[in-house]
Amino acid sequence: MDVEGAYTLQATPEEVWKCLMDQQVLRQALPGVEHLEALGENRYAIRLVVRQAPLRGSYEGTVTISDQEYPHCYRITVEGESRHGPVRGEGWVRLLRREHNTVVSYQGVLNVGRAGLLPAPVLRGTTKMLMQQFFLGLADQLRVMRPPELEESAELAAQPSRVGTQCQTPARQPGSAAASGPGASIGQATPLHSLVRRLHLGGGDPRAEERWVQMIRRTAMLAALLLLVWVGTKLPRR
Repeated sequence: MDVEGAYTLQATPEEVWKCLMDQQVLRQALPGVEHLEALGENRYAIRLVVRQAPLRGSYEGTVTISDQEYPHCYRITVEGESRHGPVRGEGWVRLLRREHNTVVSYQGVLNVGRAGLLPAPVLRGTTKMLMQQFFLGLADQLRVMRPPELEESAELAAQPSRVGTQCQTPARQPGSAAASGPGASIGQATPLHSLVRRLHLGGGDPRAEERWVQMIRRTAMLAALLLLVWVGTKLPRR
């Protein structure tokens, strides 16, 4: 299964890279993580629990980081086991600077269990939701680490222009999905923020408003996941 996506974070590529390589940050940001331990340079043992169908269950294996080009990109390889069968994944993570922000994109292949046992559309939707939760958690960690004045300046920044990366894009494998649209924005002012302010849900407190925004986002993602699961049960079985 091909997986890809992009998210915008209010931080520089150097700050985002530091978080992505920090075990303590990852323990806080990764959904369902129970264990994360360094086995050596750029290799980690991981155990996590996924509570969302159809991937519900415990996963245990190793994650390897290679081909690093600080602070632009790196390759990530995942090998493990689960109740659904073996887990194998490989892909690239890229960081693109946009003024005070960083666009984090990922692209790769993920295989969970034996082919055909899990409906691909539902599997892809669940994976995207888990990635969304991870980047929301990562955005929270970045806010804690950044001084308030830097966060305010990022919010007031003008519309950013795209800056290229030195990393080369690997050739797309035959049969892979088409590129997705613009990446989701995390940590920036959105129509959802405006709605929360109009309804006075945060009482004027920016941090409380952000918590409301994240709560609404997670509720929407859960509703979308339930819809995907329902659609998956209606698909004809081969």
